[in-house]
Amino acid sequence: MKETLRALGFESTPAYVAAMSRLVLRDTGLLPHTNCGVLDEEEMREIASNNASMGIMLESISPRLMERGMPHFGATSKSPHLRLRTLSLAGRLGIAMTTGILIGIGETPAEQVQSLLAIREQHAHYGNIQEVIIQNFRAKSQTRMSGANEPSMLYMLRTLAVARLLLG
Repeated sequence: MKETLRALGFESTPAYVAAMSRLVLRDTGLLPHTNCGVLDEEEMREIASNNASMGIMLESISPRLMERGMPHFGATSKSPHLRLRTLSLAGRLGIAMTTGILIGIGETPAEQVQSLLAIREQHAHYGNIQEVIIQNFRAKSQTRMSGANEPSMLYMLRTLAVARLLLG
């Protein structure tokens, strides 16, 4: 991907996303909403300047899910600390954010609650959370979790009910 970005004249994915956001806004008048992952302040400011809002899924507050054998093992950008830092940075910059949790990846009910409470605390502090997504895991072929069970409808409904109670 780095070679492709360089061939297109960009040093990084955030630089590419910022340029495409400018292009979309300028040429179509559509208001971009970018979910670009973990960003530093300079990257966030550059992208936000041409976006109506942005997003990053918290997915889970649990560092346990990053341990060997767990779904986020080896995926440093899934670090709850980094994702919360990105949400806080957006809050300090006044950027409206979409976030949420991913369910059915081995989290416990207590970890779900802790994740939702972290989102609620983020919004209470900065007031910038515009939308919270409760996203169910879907097994995809040719991935490490291709054989994993997907959350049931009952699990999804229970999580939605808890989110409504905690988030209002």
